[in-house]
Amino acid sequence: MLLFLLLLLPAALLTYALIIKNRAIILPIFAGIITASVICACRFFFSFEHHLIYYSFAPNFIYYLVKQNLLSLVIVSAVYALISRDTAEYKIKNFFPLMCSYFAVYLPYCVITSSEFYYQSYDLFLKPVIYLAMLVQISMCLIAVYNGIKERKIICAVINCLLILVYALYPAVSDALYAIDYSFAVILIVGIIYSIFPVVCFFLTKLLKK
Repeated sequence: MLLFLLLLLPAALLTYALIIKNRAIILPIFAGIITASVICACRFFFSFEHHLIYYSFAPNFIYYLVKQNLLSLVIVSAVYALISRDTAEYKIKNFFPLMCSYFAVYLPYCVITSSEFYYQSYDLFLKPVIYLAMLVQISMCLIAVYNGIKERKIICAVINCLLILVYALYPAVSDALYAIDYSFAVILIVGIIYSIFPVVCFFLTKLLKK
């Protein structure tokens, strides 16, 4: 039952490693796994994990935004960027292996500890796909922002910054809508579009480079 949730992000990370074949991603991967393990241990021993579901969007949105995606994205990547003495290009290119390895541990922990009796199909299948899409799209956008600034393509950099914001916020929006029993059909359709968009962007980028 939990296999898809547990294996999707590690499988994506393994595929990424096999494609790029670069040993430079080993350190970010270990950093992500260790960081997630420490945070999960601290949450397990020192915090109350049960989440009280509110019947309004805003409180649930803030909870998921802070505890599950945005805070992790900002703090983990920022701390790694400050500690690492590597170039900005190296740090940006290794955002995906760092955060994918992090969420490969952290996301299953969040789902498992928040479910008291049984797991919902949303948590087991759609949620990990949405989080993977978030990491892929943000990773591509960060590279585009870096290249845009370096090549002085400011409009391109601004557009990608806005796209990063949208993709960083949406997982919390989706989680909050599901928590208040919003139409699952709408959540599913938007989630599929959200998840397919990075794939389309990837192939369009490859075609434009040819």
